[in-house]
Amino acid sequence: MAKNTRTIRKRTHAPAQRSGEEFLALTQKLLQAANRVALRADFLRTVSDILLDFTGCDWVEIAAQQGARHFRSRAFRGAPGKFMFEQRSSRKADSPQVIRLRKTCAAGRAGKRNPAEIALPLTLGRGAFGLVRLHGRKCADIGAQDRIRFRGVAETLAVALVHRSALLNLRERVKELTCLYGIAQAISKPASSLADVLREIARLLPPAWLYPEIATARIVLDGRSCSTGGMGRGVHRMTAAIVVRGRIRGRVEIAYGERRPELDEGPFLKEERDLIDAVAREISYIVDRSEAEQERLRYEEQLRRADRLGTIGQLAAGVAHEINEPLGTVLGFAQLAQKCPGVPSQAREDLDKIITASLHAREVVRKLMAFARKVPAHKAQVDLNAIVEEGLCLLESRCAKEGIRVERTLLPGLPAVLADASQLHQVLINLVVNAIQAMPKGGTLKIGTAATADHVSLAVEDTGIGMSDDVRRRVFTPFFTTKKAGQGTGLGLPIAHSIVSSHGGRIEIHSRVGHGSRFEILLPRNGG
Repeated sequence: MAKNTRTIRKRTHAPAQRSGEEFLALTQKLLQAANRVALRADFLRTVSDILLDFTGCDWVEIAAQQGARHFRSRAFRGAPGKFMFEQRSSRKADSPQVIRLRKTCAAGRAGKRNPAEIALPLTLGRGAFGLVRLHGRKCADIGAQDRIRFRGVAETLAVALVHRSALLNLRERVKELTCLYGIAQAISKPASSLADVLREIARLLPPAWLYPEIATARIVLDGRSCSTGGMGRGVHRMTAAIVVRGRIRGRVEIAYGERRPELDEGPFLKEERDLIDAVAREISYIVDRSEAEQERLRYEEQLRRADRLGTIGQLAAGVAHEINEPLGTVLGFAQLAQKCPGVPSQAREDLDKIITASLHAREVVRKLMAFARKVPAHKAQVDLNAIVEEGLCLLESRCAKEGIRVERTLLPGLPAVLADASQLHQVLINLVVNAIQAMPKGGTLKIGTAATADHVSLAVEDTGIGMSDDVRRRVFTPFFTTKKAGQGTGLGLPIAHSIVSSHGGRIEIHSRVGHGSRFEILLPRNGG
C-alpha cells in the first residue's frame, strides 16, 4: 500500500506539459511586441511581463549585446513596477557578462547546477549574442519537452530583438529625412526672411530625435536666438557650431528635459550627431547665401549710383553751357535794373531776390563742374597752415556773428604737401561752413594741423548737434543733405571727399549725436 502511495505522489509532481498552440501564441505575442517599435527598455519590460505570465517564474533576466551596446534587464513577479534596466556602450566585441552566460548555455550545466533556473541562449545565425534567464521554483516543474520548446521561444525573441532594432532604426531615419526635407522646403520659400527660416528649422528639429516628447531646440546666430522653449531646463544637450567663412557665428542645440539611458553620446544616437552637424552646415550655407545676396544687392546699388554720378559728370559740361549764359544775362540785367533811378522799393526787393537766386544757381553749376572734375588740378608744395589762415579770414566774421568761438592749434614748421591750393581751400571752406551750420546756437570751432611720419593732417571740430550713424555713413553721397530746402545742395562734403581722394588722402569722421563732429583730413607727405 505504501509503495502505491509513493507512486501516486510521484505522478502528482510530474512536470506539467504545455501545448504547442500555447507556445505558438507566446511567440506571436513576442513578435507583436517587436512590431510596436517601442524603445528598448519598454520592449524588454513588455517581453518580461509576457514570459512571467507564461512561465509563472519569480524573475526574468535578459542580457544581450547588439553592435556596440550591451544591455540587461530584470523583471520580478508580484512587484508592480519593479523593473531594472541598464545599458552602456562598449567597443569590445562582447561584454564579460555575455561571454560568461554564453559559456553557461553552451555547456548545458544551468539546469544541473540550479534546477530552479533555465538559461536560454539568444541565437541568430551561427552564434549567440545574449541570454534569457528564467528563475523560480516553478522552473523545476518544466519538463524536458517544454525546455526544448523554450529554446525555440528564445530564438524567436532573438529575431524579435533584431527586428525591433531594424524597425526603430528605419523609423529614426525616416524622421531624420523628414526633418531635412522640411528644412529644404523652408529654404525654398522665396519670400521667407533668414529669421523665419531659422524659426522653422528650430520647429522641425525636436520631432527628428529619439525622444521628441521631451526634446527642445534652439538656434543661436550672432547673439540672436530662436527656440522651441524650455532650453533652460535641459538635462542632456547636444550642440553643433555654425561656421560661416571660417568664423563661428552661432550654434544649434538640442536638449532633453528628462534623464534618459546612455547611448552613443549621452542619451543621443550617433546618427543624431550626424544630423545636427548636417543642420548646422545647412544653416551656414543659408547664412552665407543670404549675406552674399545682400552684398550683391549692395554692389548693384553702388553700380547704379556710380552710373548716376557718371551721368551727372557728362551732363555737367552741357549744363554749364546751357545755363551759365542765360544766368549771366538774368543776373546782368537784374543788376542794371537795380541801378536805374526811381525804382520802387518793392521792385528793388524783387530784383534782390532775382540776383540772389541767380547767384545760387550759378554756385550749384560751379559745384557740379567741380564734382565732375572738369577743372584740372595744379599741384604744388602747399602749407596747410597758410590755407587755414586764409580761409578763416573769410569766415571769422561770420563765426563771431553766429556766436561761435574759433580756436586754432596749428603745428609750427608743418611739412608742406603736394596739392592744389585752391582745391584744399575749397575743402576747408566746405568743412567750416558745415560746422557753423551744425551750431545754430553757437559753440566752439576748433581747427588744428599735425604731422606724422606718413601724413599731414588738418582737423575741423565743432560742438554742434552731431550725426547719427546712418547720417555719418551717407555724408559723402551726392545730394544727400539734412538741411532744410534751400539751405544746402548736398554737394559740399562729396566734393571735399572727391578732392581729398584725388590727392591720395582720406577723411576720417568722428561724431556723436548732441556732442559735435570731428572731420580729419589726412594727406600723404610725399604727395601720394
